[in-house]
Amino acid sequence: MGVDLARYHAWKGKPRSPWWATLAIVRVAMLQIFRRRSYWIVLALGMLNFLSFWAAIYLVTQFDIPTRIQDNLLEAFGFSAIAAPGEDSGYIKFMQRQSIVVMMLLAFSGSLLVGADFRTGSLPFYLSRRIDRRHYIVGKLLAISAVVTILTTLPALLLFLEYGLFTSSVDYWIEHWQIAVSVLAYGAVLCVVLSILLVTLSAYLQRAAPIAITWSSLFVLLREMSNQFSDATNNSYWKLIDPWRNIRAVGRLCFGEFRDAQQWQMARFSLAILVLLCSLALAALVRRVRAVDIVS
Repeated sequence: MGVDLARYHAWKGKPRSPWWATLAIVRVAMLQIFRRRSYWIVLALGMLNFLSFWAAIYLVTQFDIPTRIQDNLLEAFGFSAIAAPGEDSGYIKFMQRQSIVVMMLLAFSGSLLVGADFRTGSLPFYLSRRIDRRHYIVGKLLAISAVVTILTTLPALLLFLEYGLFTSSVDYWIEHWQIAVSVLAYGAVLCVVLSILLVTLSAYLQRAAPIAITWSSLFVLLREMSNQFSDATNNSYWKLIDPWRNIRAVGRLCFGEFRDAQQWQMARFSLAILVLLCSLALAALVRRVRAVDIVS
């Protein structure tokens, strides 16, 4: 039987750049996550938190509620459309709450999205195609970043749009356009830090249980250690060993909200620590992927 009769034909289109393969990696990763019903529970928790904020904003802006009750309602949800001097913006608080859901989802998806490629030996066959190690690493980082963006940045932007839309005026959007930029900047910080750390841990640990334990310890155990060391020595700089607190401090840096000069200095130190941590993790990830033998 000839090749044409078997319905196999030569490729006649124009080959695209291998960098387009990173989008295919992201698409496959999203399908892997959304096809698992157990992950929908975590996604539902994130959506429930978003809907509660959405409902609070709707009640405050659409109904004739006394100002005192409005303030109490928004304070109960920890949301403020315009942050008071020295206070965290409601968008920071919302993204921090959403980040807890993200941490839970990423703790169990690292093995699925990255660890399985190393554990089952499928990565060498991927790299034997036109894509190389750069495309694979960027694709996996973008896949994790997509999950983080869907649960944190996009809902925060929707709340910003909702508040301006329900106030029947574009003045809020015009006067506070920096909020949207700050949300995007903080979302970029979350995407970069969480994606690099998770992909690196998953590439080395590979299995779900070790990844989940190490991932949780990285953000929970170090927080407790930083609090204990800080209380014992009366030195707040011990809190810099907590990656979660460093991410939040950089979030304040994106929004420009600080109580005093010390908080501003701590935010700069946190940014430097995160840059160093991500650089080391990325170097370790590149080394791990380079160690994989490619099937020619």
